Amino acid sequence: MTEKTVLDKIAFIGLGPKGLYGLERLLANLAMLKDAYPVEIHLFNKSDSFGAGDIYNPDQPSYLLMNYANGFINMWPEEEPKPIVSQPQSFVDWLKTHSEEFPEANTSTYSSRATVGRYLSEGFEDLLRRCPSEVSILTHVGEVTAIQKHGDTYNLLFRNSAAALKSEIQGFRTILIATGHPCVNDPESLFRRNHVDFIYPVNRRLKNIPPGVKVAIKGMGLTFIDAVLALTEGRKGKFDVDENGSISYTKSGFEPGRIYPFSKSGLSMIPRGNTGDILPYKPFYFREESLESIAPLDGKYDFEKQLLPLIEKEFTTVYYSKKFSENGQKLFLYKDFMLVESQIKRFHKLFPKTERFDFHSFLEKPFSQTNLHSDTLGFIQKGIHEAEIGVNQSAFAAVADLWRHLSVFFNELYKFGGLTPQSQQVFLEKYAGHLNRTSYGPPILTMKKILALAEAGIIDFSFSKNPQISTADTFSLKINGQKTMSVEYMVDARIPKVQLHPCAGELYKNMLAEQLIFPYVNKQEGHLDFRPGCPAINEKGHPVDETGMANEAITFAGTPTEGLTYDNDTLSRKRNDFVSNWAKELMQPMISLQSEPRFNPTY
Repeated sequence: MTEKTVLDKIAFIGLGPKGLYGLERLLANLAMLKDAYPVEIHLFNKSDSFGAGDIYNPDQPSYLLMNYANGFINMWPEEEPKPIVSQPQSFVDWLKTHSEEFPEANTSTYSSRATVGRYLSEGFEDLLRRCPSEVSILTHVGEVTAIQKHGDTYNLLFRNSAAALKSEIQGFRTILIATGHPCVNDPESLFRRNHVDFIYPVNRRLKNIPPGVKVAIKGMGLTFIDAVLALTEGRKGKFDVDENGSISYTKSGFEPGRIYPFSKSGLSMIPRGNTGDILPYKPFYFREESLESIAPLDGKYDFEKQLLPLIEKEFTTVYYSKKFSENGQKLFLYKDFMLVESQIKRFHKLFPKTERFDFHSFLEKPFSQTNLHSDTLGFIQKGIHEAEIGVNQSAFAAVADLWRHLSVFFNELYKFGGLTPQSQQVFLEKYAGHLNRTSYGPPILTMKKILALAEAGIIDFSFSKNPQISTADTFSLKINGQKTMSVEYMVDARIPKVQLHPCAGELYKNMLAEQLIFPYVNKQEGHLDFRPGCPAINEKGHPVDETGMANEAITFAGTPTEGLTYDNDTLSRKRNDFVSNWAKELMQPMISLQSEPRFNPTY
């Protein structure tokens, strides 16, 4: 630091990808100032994986793959002001500079979480090297446990992770909170020796599970897949690929004896084929023009009554457009959906063996309670087969991929209380999980590994659909009121959502006590309230109190905003971007003191 007075002291709580994006925008805007002012930036992160966070920690095993194609990843924005680094590279460009390590990587392939973490971490280091001279950046590894207001500034209570020492750092004028997943799913089991509440980093969190034991895994999404691979491939098990692309598994002897996954629906994710080169889908029914005749009540839409019928039409026409094409026919779309339905009716008379499409059956595939394992294997095999055919040819794959495209418009309707309270609850509890399961699944290779593990007798889906759970020294799964299985370990493989009640996490609990945040309540006159669990914020990410007054010194970004936003658990810079405007607004007081901003310097 220079001897000048520090104009601003800024805190970042959480420096995973969302915090990194905020830091990048802040530095880009600071570099635009005509006169350099001293700024002190403090970065607080639970681990030393700055820029990547635990989810993308570069030290993770290489077998943990992304479900997000390389071509979609870019930590550098295409907006003004330009990044301060000399050569900002998209992830694909970065992979090309490391072609000796990743010779087959391209826009359509999927990289490991660790590789993406390297890209993010190197971007973070590049920002530090190119940082304007009057800006000081200090890093802190540990956990911020409380924020306390003192006049016009804030003090942060901090617990150092290495020495477990508590300290207080004073004088912050601005705080960006991008904590990711701040709480656990099941606080009551947090201190059980045979319960794992969060799997990342897998090398550390799963290492105490001994070989040969029976393990239940709660959740059947992407985190479940990472947990299973860590307990098998991560323990020297070997996958072999034959000339037909089929995969088999050879045990190492260090794996659990049996793994029992389960979830509320009992359904596995649908794998993704090549999505990197697929053109964006243009909706015909679920778009802004279709809402012109739909009147929201008090500015809020009823999801099942007003939006879902349009979504169902979109799914139906995508499915039948492919099926018509398979049989040399063409489906014509009309605003009057009855004209589409009449075409479908004639089509089934001509081709009676074609499987009929039903939106609700597609989302909630009914499995027999007595054949859960075999039904699940059949569903996984079908998903792999259709994903290999691809979205351009397969009706099943095209429908499975559809929500990824529709969710962009849906987010605009959903965010900041766009749904009625009860229909927001219905969407989150009944539809959101299924839609994510269909469109945001793992790469084909990863799902083939899950299939191989089931065929090798490591994974057993016999208790997969919403079993009863009892706890003693061991955990017991019961299904169908009769069949029971005792397991020695329980792994929670669900990514925690923000829940201010009952499990806020220490920081959020203290912020509630200090009245720095209040729970968001979706309200509508004459209807029951709904609390999705997130803090109340305005459209700029600032927390608001019960009167609607915003605290502009604090801004939230990323996962803590879910409930008021949708689909924030992504590397996308464009989806729910709070940090770009935040960084610009921070500069306004400084810019007002200057005659004109300077151009971005060349380093």
